[in-house]
Amino acid sequence: MALYHIHHKTTYDYQYPVTVSHHTARFTPISNDIQICEKFDLTVSPESTDLIQRVDYFGNQIHFFSVQQSHKSLTVESQGRVRVNVKPIDLASLTMTCGEIRDALSDQGRSDLLDAKQYLYPTEMTSGGDTILEFAQNFLSDEVAIGEVLSIMLDQFWKEFKFDPEATEVSTPVQEVLEQKRGVCQDFAHLSLAALRAWGLGASYVSGYILTEPPAGEERLLGADASHAWISVYIPDFGWVELDPTNRKVCGEEHVRVAYGRDYSDVSMLSGAVTGGGEHTIKVEVTVLPMEESL
Repeated sequence: MALYHIHHKTTYDYQYPVTVSHHTARFTPISNDIQICEKFDLTVSPESTDLIQRVDYFGNQIHFFSVQQSHKSLTVESQGRVRVNVKPIDLASLTMTCGEIRDALSDQGRSDLLDAKQYLYPTEMTSGGDTILEFAQNFLSDEVAIGEVLSIMLDQFWKEFKFDPEATEVSTPVQEVLEQKRGVCQDFAHLSLAALRAWGLGASYVSGYILTEPPAGEERLLGADASHAWISVYIPDFGWVELDPTNRKVCGEEHVRVAYGRDYSDVSMLSGAVTGGGEHTIKVEVTVLPMEESL
């Protein structure tokens, strides 16, 4: 079991004054069977007078707010306490084959799989095609156990793809990521989802945070962490298995889940529309701090 204090601060600085802005925020860590958000606070500066909270279609906590006074800077800051309790999963123990999983998910009589079935289909950010299917065939096979398949997939991302924050943008197609063999966690999650869905398997996009350890002998740098993305694959009669293609691992207690969706567009942490402003810069500071450390 792990307990974390999470601090996320986003600051927008605008070239010209913004007269009014409307925003959607997803910063609240989700509470489910593997983690509990024990405390959460969200502050906006300039202050919003109409902060509204609700749950979206996927079960994620959302805050809507507007700033209706002129401003050249906007700061959105969240702080939360999250307890994570994940049972370790050995991929070798997952013996259901890919073919058996696809057959189960395509069975119209399996009403117990309705939630997983909505993650079978490609989206704009996880589009398929011949190149994606060819990539999927490097590790996916109907006769092979899903645990072995997922292990091979993680190995392939680790060996063949390079983490490069300069290589892609939010809108970069998965086909381009595959061609360049470069990208960030969001890209690797989207490409994984595109390959799995092309094979008829159900998998969702997960956004959140990951605990990063400082180099040996050095102190943890506050504000130096970042948001993260990974995937969750559904196995009938077992449940969801979360995998981190960027870090070649099955997700555990170092991962803190904020939102689930079909792709990044469903779980973007902060989005909105502004009137005025001109060009802008964004500064993001994130700290994931184990609670046994002093705050």
